[in-house]
Amino acid sequence: MQPCLEELAGRVRCGRYRVWENRETRSGRTLDLAFVVADALDPRAEDTSAATYFFGGPGSSVTAASPFVIEGSEELRQHRDLLFLDFRGVGSSGRLDCGVPYPRGVGSRFGTIFPLDHVVACRDRLAERAQLDLYTSAHNMDDLDELRAWLNYRTLDLNGGSYGTREIQVFLRRHPEAARTVILNAVAPIFEAGYVTHALGLQDALDELVAECLDDARCAAAYPDLATTVARVLERARTDPPAVVAEGETVRLGPGELGYALRGLLYRRAGEIPALVEAAAAGDWQPLADYYLQRSGWVGDGDGEAGMHFSVLCAEDIARVDPETIARETAGTFLGDYLIGGYARVCEVWPHARLDPSFWEPVTSDVPALLFSGTRDPVTPPSRAEAVARRLSSSLHLVVPGAGHGVGGPCIQEIQRRFVESASVAGLDTSCLGARPPTEFVIPEPAADPEGLERR
Repeated sequence: MQPCLEELAGRVRCGRYRVWENRETRSGRTLDLAFVVADALDPRAEDTSAATYFFGGPGSSVTAASPFVIEGSEELRQHRDLLFLDFRGVGSSGRLDCGVPYPRGVGSRFGTIFPLDHVVACRDRLAERAQLDLYTSAHNMDDLDELRAWLNYRTLDLNGGSYGTREIQVFLRRHPEAARTVILNAVAPIFEAGYVTHALGLQDALDELVAECLDDARCAAAYPDLATTVARVLERARTDPPAVVAEGETVRLGPGELGYALRGLLYRRAGEIPALVEAAAAGDWQPLADYYLQRSGWVGDGDGEAGMHFSVLCAEDIARVDPETIARETAGTFLGDYLIGGYARVCEVWPHARLDPSFWEPVTSDVPALLFSGTRDPVTPPSRAEAVARRLSSSLHLVVPGAGHGVGGPCIQEIQRRFVESASVAGLDTSCLGARPPTEFVIPEPAADPEGLERR
C-alpha cells in the first residue's frame, strides 16, 4: 500500500493484494488484486468496519470510480474507512477483456451482438493467462473477505447496485459474520436468472414510456401517433431491415439491433426514444444504428471486461435457462431472444464453473438491510427487491416513484449515511423521498416561419 489520489482530502492509499486464482487447491497461478482505501477523516474513528462498494455488470471497475465516490461521501467517511476492490478479472485486477479484432469486421456485429468467431478468439487469448472457470461471484466474495481480514476490519458495510446486489447476497451467505450492514440498489435476486426476464421488463418499460408521452401535452402534440409509429418501426426492422452504415460498411439494422438500442436508451435516455423512432419512421435509421454500435461496443472493448462478464453470467445465469424458457419469456417483446439467445450461444463455447444447485437458493439473513427500487426500472423492478426483502428479517424496502434502474441523489445518499451509521432501519427518516420528475422528452423545435406570420 502507498499514498495515492493526493488531490483528495485525508489519507488515501492504493495497494495490491495477492490471492490464488484457484482458491481450493491454493496452487498454480496467483492474481494481484487492486484496491483503494480512503481512511476515515476523523482521526478518532475506530478502524473496525469499512464501507465497500459493488458495481453492476458484472465486470465494472470499482477503483476507477473511487475518486468520485470518495469525493461525494465526505460525511459518511467522517467515521469510517471506504474500501474499493477491483475483483479478479476486472479493471486493474487482471482485466479479462475481449479487445481482439472481429475476424469478419464490423458487419459481423449485426445479426448478433456476440459473433462467435470473435468470442472464440477472445476465449483462446484469455485462456493463455486465466483459468476462465475460476471467475465467479463466490471467488470474488472470498477474495474480498480475505482482504478484509488482512486489513484488520472486523466487518464491512456493503453497498451495491444492479449485479452488485447479487454479489452481496453471495457474501451474506458465505461470510455472514463479516457483514455489518447491507444496501441493495436495483436488486437482482440470486434465485432468479435475471437476463431471461429482461425482455419482458423492457417491453413493459417501453409501453409505459409511450403512455407517459401521450399523457404529456408537449410530447403528445409532437408525437400524436407514437404507439403506431413504434409498432411500424419494429415491424419494418423485422420484415425489411433498413440499410445503414457502420464504419463505412453498409449493413442491415434488424430487430435485434433495434431492440438492443432501445434497451440502452430505456436505461438512462428514455426521453430520446420518441424522436429517434419518429426519425426512423421518416427514413433516418442511422442515429439508432450509431447508438447500437456505441452501446454494444463493450463486447470488444480493450478497456472492458467481457471475458469476466461471460465467465460469471454463463455459470450463474445462463446455465439455468433452457430454450423453452427463453422462448416463453421473450415472446411478444421488442427485444425478443436477441440478447439472452446470444448469451446462450456464447456459453456453449465459453469455459465456466458448474455450480451446485444450492447456489441459487434464496439468502436468509438478519443483517440490517436497506433496499431501493425505482417503479420504472426496466430490468430489476420493485417486485424483485420485495422477494429478496422477505428473507431479510431486519430490512426496509424503499420504492422511488418514477425512478429507473438504480436510484441516487442527495436524498438517497443521506438516507444511506444515516442507515450505515445507526446500523438499523428502525426510525430511519425517509421523508426526503418523493416522486422523480417526469421524463424530459426530446421535442423538435418548431419550424421557422419565413413569412413572419403566426399560425392562428
